[in-house]
This record gives sequence, structure tokens and C-alpha cells, in this order.
Amino acid sequence: PAGTHIFTGRRCVQPQPDWWFMGGRIFPGETPIQSCQRLLRRELGLDISNERFIAVCAQAFAFGMREQAPKDHGTTDTQFCYKVQLLNEEEVEKVVLDENEYSESEWKLPSEIIEGNYHPALKFAVGNMLAGNVLEEMERKVEEEGGGSDEEIAALAREFLKKRKEVDEVLKTSKDYKLVSKELDYETTVNSRY
Repeated sequence: PAGTHIFTGRRCVQPQPDWWFMGGRIFPGETPIQSCQRLLRRELGLDISNERFIAVCAQAFAFGMREQAPKDHGTTDTQFCYKVQLLNEEEVEKVVLDENEYSESEWKLPSEIIEGNYHPALKFAVGNMLAGNVLEEMERKVEEEGGGSDEEIAALAREFLKKRKEVDEVLKTSKDYKLVSKELDYETTVNSRY
């Protein structure tokens, strides 16, 4: 609940049988947030109101494999990534992982994901979340009484630009990522074109 860690699950199904965020398909007629609400309810047992979802980024990618037959036809996905801050320990304790999709879960520091062997899409989302956090802080400063000093706003603007540049730098390391799934006897690398 402190907002310092990111909840991840180690998927045991295609696509991406590795560490990932909670999520899944959008059904016809759903908005992205309605889909997130449904999926968090199903995958984690959480009921989250729509105003708690904060947009982080959107991205598209293709996977060579998928869970549905024919598995080797792969899938092309568009990801809408949101962050949700859990409010208290009671919410954290409610989290129940869907064992059909995830073999384990961990709360990770953003730096663990950015510096570790994680899919470039995760790194992209986490980097954008960190930049967005700075932007949110800048907005709070501007909206508070007195509007924040020019020096404070300039420092936050520089920090935001630095975080955005870091996203671009992290993505250059995507060729270093290797997925190894012992459960599915599957290995692959990523060819990122961000």
C-alpha cells in the first residue's frame, strides 16, 4: 500500500510464460478500465472502483505462441497499462492469485524490473509509470496553494524529462531479454522495435 512496489505474477501459460502484470483480453463492449476491473476481480479477487485506475501507457506487441489452439499462430496484442494503488493491508491480504494462469507472485521494486531480466514491455510500462509519477507530483505542486515555486516546478520538469529519456535507454537493452519457461519447456528472445 505504500506505493513502492509493483505486483507481478509469473505466468504459467502462453503468451509470455514469465513475469507479467495482471490482465487479459478486453471483451466486446467493455472499456479498458471495465476489462481491468473484471480481470482484477477474476485473477486477484479485488473489486477496484474505476476512478482508482490511472493510465500509464499503451503499447502493441506480437507473441510467437498463444494458449489457444492453434498455439503456434501466436497473437498480436495491444496493451493498455494502468496503475492501481492498494489502499491498505486489508486489500493486500485479499489478493488471491489465479493458479490456472500464475505459478507465483511477487511485489517487486521498479528498479528490479528495469534492471533485471524482464520483458521490454514491462520495462517500458514501469519506466513510463515512474515518469508519470513525477508528472503527477508536478501537477500537485502547481495546483496547491501558491502553485509551487518556479524552481520546484523546473526541477520536477527536468526530472520528468530525465525519466522519459531513461525509458528510451532501457528499451535499447531489450535484445538482452531471454524468456525461459521450465513449466512449458519453452525458450525465446525478444526482437523489440520500440
